[in-house]
Amino acid sequence: MSRKVLIPLVVAVVVAAGAAVARGWPRADEPAPAPPRLATVGDITGRGASLPWRAYEAEHVSTDGTLIGPDRRHGTLAGEASGRMAVTLQPGQRLTVTLSAPANAVNVRFSIPDSADGRGQDAVLHLEAAGATLPPLALTSRYSWFYGGFPFTNNPAQGGERHLYDSARALLDTDLPAGATVTLRAGDLPTTLDLVEFEQVAAPLPQPAGSLSVADFGADPSGAQPAGEAFTKAITAARTQHRMLYVPAGRFAVGQHLLVDGVTVQGAGMWHTELRGTGVGVYGNPAPKPSSGVRVADLAIIGEVAERDDKAALAGIGGALGGGSVLERLWIQHVKVGMWLDGPFDGLRVTGCRIMDVTADGINLHQGVSNAVISDNLVRNTGDDGIALWSEAGPDGFDGEYGADRQVTVERNTVQLPMLANGIAMYGGHDNTVRANVVADIQVEGGGIHVGNRFSATLLRGVTRIEGNTTLRAGADHPFLATPIGALWFYAKDAPLTGEVLVTDNDLLDSRYAALQVLGSSVTNVTITDLRVHTTGTHVLQIQSAGSLTLSTLTTEAVGAQPLFHCPDAVTFTLTGTPLTPTYCGPFLQ
Repeated sequence: MSRKVLIPLVVAVVVAAGAAVARGWPRADEPAPAPPRLATVGDITGRGASLPWRAYEAEHVSTDGTLIGPDRRHGTLAGEASGRMAVTLQPGQRLTVTLSAPANAVNVRFSIPDSADGRGQDAVLHLEAAGATLPPLALTSRYSWFYGGFPFTNNPAQGGERHLYDSARALLDTDLPAGATVTLRAGDLPTTLDLVEFEQVAAPLPQPAGSLSVADFGADPSGAQPAGEAFTKAITAARTQHRMLYVPAGRFAVGQHLLVDGVTVQGAGMWHTELRGTGVGVYGNPAPKPSSGVRVADLAIIGEVAERDDKAALAGIGGALGGGSVLERLWIQHVKVGMWLDGPFDGLRVTGCRIMDVTADGINLHQGVSNAVISDNLVRNTGDDGIALWSEAGPDGFDGEYGADRQVTVERNTVQLPMLANGIAMYGGHDNTVRANVVADIQVEGGGIHVGNRFSATLLRGVTRIEGNTTLRAGADHPFLATPIGALWFYAKDAPLTGEVLVTDNDLLDSRYAALQVLGSSVTNVTITDLRVHTTGTHVLQIQSAGSLTLSTLTTEAVGAQPLFHCPDAVTFTLTGTPLTPTYCGPFLQ
């Protein structure tokens, strides 16, 4: 169950303002006569995930297509693009990339028009390199284009189109050198390209000595025959014999949950080994008897989820995985939630994964997860929070330990384009750290990094640390709250926010509205030092709660309005350290 089921009316308010556009493009995207060189996540060094590919923004390479944007409205092709710009190719038009590094694989973020019935339609993107024709890339709108109010549908008649993009990847079956040009040509449908990523993928990993293989249990790598039963037998045998289970290159039609405990499942590489099908996922035992000693590595989990159903267990990784479990180098796509892990359990590491094009959260550690590390992952195009620590209160109440996520570190991740809510969010819990992440292009109802007492979570306590992060084009409209949201925001909704929060050495860049925001009943015990704010749509600090905040060593540039939003007759708030003047009190600025 997603936490968003708690607020089912949120997006009904949002979509009422949008016009229904079935079988076509969303709200009008204006051509851009000359693309400004906006910052991209790749321009930020020393923070975010270490990714092996080179990303090429479509608006910054050669094309005879139409540049669209910049546009900060969600539900538009430019607004939902990385950097808020993209290129639309009419049939036959081209986009050409000159490779800055060798590559033999491509991943394209694209959008094609939806079908009239919302079930999706298919297209191809033709590829040419060095004068040779490569196999075309198959595109579909089946996993994009959502409509209506939360939790959204595939019915175009409901209007309110959103989540317009998907990704398609392929091995090119040829090695292209640096300096080679690759041309992408639209097929029979208009095709909008956001970004193109090229990568040099290593050969498939060989079977480790002494391991079992799912092939020995009859799993069909062609995908022609169901492989779920063979995987189940192989996992049981590997655990019983205390041996690793190897999954060779192939597309396996799994189509079910695979239960793991005390076992290693090793693929041939996230580009080579694919577990596919409706309902596919790798799950630990449920708490309070979680699985332990699990390692799942070097494979892809690709589902068939085309709309969000919060009653269905459709995570790529689910259940409870503690006791030193490791999830690494996984590609997860087209499931409801990339990873939804229910505690209480202790001891998990998630690293080197790529999660994209899901209908709900990217990663959610829910209720009582402790001593976990989420590091060096890419999370993009989620339907809800990119990475969330949701400390939903347990039977011992809001001050108890049962539900509290604690001693969790979220570091060096890149979170891009959550279609709803926040890039990284901490709902309650204690002694958690968010460090050296990059969060970019928030769409609606959220900010880049968020801390709140909300969604029935345990109350924030201990010391929460937010260190060395960068947000880029963060913050968004929030019609349900009737307020714009800041890039870094604190929300005391269910109870005053009193737990200590230390915010150190962060950069808030090109924020849609305010850089900082406090909202709710009362926010106290927050200390912000060494903060750099560059370009805001409105204020440096937006105060909408009682309480206090210490702000020191602040650097600002290109602030779009009066530095401080504060209506002292409405709330009493004390700001110490760095004075922000002048102060504005009035209607929210756009």
